[in-house]
Amino acid sequence: MRAPTEEEFKEWLQHPATQTLMKVLGARREELRRQWEGGSFTDYAKDTTALVNVGNVGTCKGYAFVMELTYEDLELNDA
Repeated sequence: MRAPTEEEFKEWLQHPATQTLMKVLGARREELRRQWEGGSFTDYAKDTTALVNVGNVGTCKGYAFVMELTYEDLELNDA
């Protein structure tokens, strides 16, 4: 499978489905931040709190990765 061209990538970023996806990811990322700020991921057991926080940090980083993806990121992975 060939990598998309830079022009195709730019078109993908502007596509209505992509724009909707980015809004959904941004909203979910913000909701996780609000939940964390409100103490939703805190438990009486330190280990449980740590595990829940690690999982949610990973989720936020995944959302951010997709939202901040650049054409150059695709070129690095195509090599």
